Amino acid sequence: MIKNRKRMRSFAAVLALSLISAPSAALPVSAADPAYLFQDTFESGAGDWTGRGSAKAAVTTDAAYAGKSSLYVTGRTESWHGTIKKLSSDFTAGKAYSFSADVCLASGSDTIALTLQYSDGTTTIYDKIATAEGSADEWVQVANPSYTIPAGASNLQLYVETVSSSGNFYVDEIIAAADGTAIDGPKPVPFIRGDLNADEQINAVDFTLAKQGILSGKFDDTRTKKACDVNQDNRQDLKDLVQIVHFLTGETDDFTIEKPEPIDIKIGERTLHYDGIKAQNTATASGKGIPDPFIFYTSDFSDKQTVETPEDWVARADEISCMYEYYMYGKWRDGSDDEVTYEIKGNSMTIHIKRKSTGKTASFPANINLPKEVRHEGGAPVIIGMHNNIAESTATSRGYAVITIGGTILSNPVADDSTAHKGPFYTLYPYGNSWEEQTGVLMAWSWGCSKILDALYNGAAQELNINPENAIVTGVSRWGKATAVCGAFDRRFKMVAPSCSGAGGLALYRYMSKGKTYDFSSKGGSSRYTYGDNEPLGSLQSSGERGWFNDRFLQFRSGDDFPLDQHMLGSLVADPNRYLFIIGSCQDEDWVNAPSMWCSYLGMRHVWDFLGISDHLAINIHKSGHAVIEEDVKYMCAYFDYHVYGIEPPMDLSALQTSVFDLPQNKDPFFDTFEDNWLH
Repeated sequence: MIKNRKRMRSFAAVLALSLISAPSAALPVSAADPAYLFQDTFESGAGDWTGRGSAKAAVTTDAAYAGKSSLYVTGRTESWHGTIKKLSSDFTAGKAYSFSADVCLASGSDTIALTLQYSDGTTTIYDKIATAEGSADEWVQVANPSYTIPAGASNLQLYVETVSSSGNFYVDEIIAAADGTAIDGPKPVPFIRGDLNADEQINAVDFTLAKQGILSGKFDDTRTKKACDVNQDNRQDLKDLVQIVHFLTGETDDFTIEKPEPIDIKIGERTLHYDGIKAQNTATASGKGIPDPFIFYTSDFSDKQTVETPEDWVARADEISCMYEYYMYGKWRDGSDDEVTYEIKGNSMTIHIKRKSTGKTASFPANINLPKEVRHEGGAPVIIGMHNNIAESTATSRGYAVITIGGTILSNPVADDSTAHKGPFYTLYPYGNSWEEQTGVLMAWSWGCSKILDALYNGAAQELNINPENAIVTGVSRWGKATAVCGAFDRRFKMVAPSCSGAGGLALYRYMSKGKTYDFSSKGGSSRYTYGDNEPLGSLQSSGERGWFNDRFLQFRSGDDFPLDQHMLGSLVADPNRYLFIIGSCQDEDWVNAPSMWCSYLGMRHVWDFLGISDHLAINIHKSGHAVIEEDVKYMCAYFDYHVYGIEPPMDLSALQTSVFDLPQNKDPFFDTFEDNWLH
């Protein structure tokens, strides 16, 4: 039976309910509890709270949880823009405290976060103290009664933000107290399926709201949308309306659950359930904490615990890719719901996509660079770039076509480089609350290159005399990260060439080169070059980069907590019919951490060796330049010509099996030992 629900069938009762409104009285502001380190009520001003980012924070009497005033945060253009306060010396690193804030969104719904910003001595970290789901006009408490400030943390600042939206919000009663202190706050709104307006009754008003939401595809907030799903099949449709009608007319006393078995990830007939993965579950046999690519995490992909055959590797690769979708990059859109057409005008091409299931459409531009002479049988091989300025003329002079996504090296029109989740991709696949609705920007950019390849297969290749079977994808920096992701998930690309991809791309989270000195004289560089700061996992979670990933990625506080490392992303390209060509820069690229990318190469090389395709993996570490430079393209084309077309190279390709970090004077013992205890 449905408990604590009132069924109202009387129209008069419904009408009366709609006419009667009983606003709740504001709670009085009580004197500060002795255990409180501070209690900011905003009854006498904003105190030390100021706007963060573009946001403005000002006291208002328009809304309040307690007393008459609250702090109103407006002018936000990013989710991390909010309100912030510097913590006093009363707060000590390594000690635990109780924190609480009461927040009310002015519109929409989103996850609200109470976050600590601090320095670990080398970089700024943003650690979520607590989160809560918020909706318009509903006060919600965001609290953690026992949060430990990380040891060694300094410059402590407390702020309130949202996870994805940039709308206005109110905040009241921000309190910090001794560890374990229970701080009162607004109680959660009771959730009852079928009760869309949260009045703890199911009646004709709820039926009307459900009907309006289903027909328009829009609900006021996440709670309302979830309440409409009375049969719990994760959809809002006619089945739900029918059940609500049957309940209101007394034909049934309960809603029939039609919920499928919980499925987080599905590959073929196999399903995976991943909640709660910890890094140690996938660590090496030696316990050093570097995930072993040859050990299965679950039995869903194989009845074996370890990879023993090439067929086992295919299953393990499926498992790894699922984990990357679920924990980092978000849902990969495989194109099965995309209808792709194109228009070619001179050296420009417009890609048009229609999402078949919704009818929504979007488009983006691409630039075409064709070789003067097609030298390869079956049409020119093609390099598809995330952006322009990838030494196009060097490639076309060697008989390669180059098609780049429109825009510049500083922008990509497929998706905005922000947490706003806007652009053609998100027009078709809006960013939502569940992991299956969350595709990060790196995945979105990858999808853009896949759509160019779709257009080639759909007729553009024939018009341009291009062979889509021999396609290479490349990009630099953040688009180097996206290139690695694209190659891992779209196996149609014959070669994958990420450049200077760093953390989130092919650099390990667990290896930092800061403070280490190298000899780059063999590359024409310094004989004593000491690395400065490297990009850590925490930087990827900052306001400027968190949009690249899904929300679950924010839960990992360090590289050691993450259940994967990036040698495993590169390993997803390992295939007898494919090639991975890693590009890096040894000097003036401290943040990108080329030594870590070399270490990642050493780790993933075990997979290529195991499959008997060692020469399908290559690396070129050039002297300097945060780019795909002419040197890279010359090597890339020669390597591809030799392996795919059997054309003898003009240079020694064995150089692509080593790097400057392999020289005796540059070897780090970690390079040789971090994977020594792996199975293969």
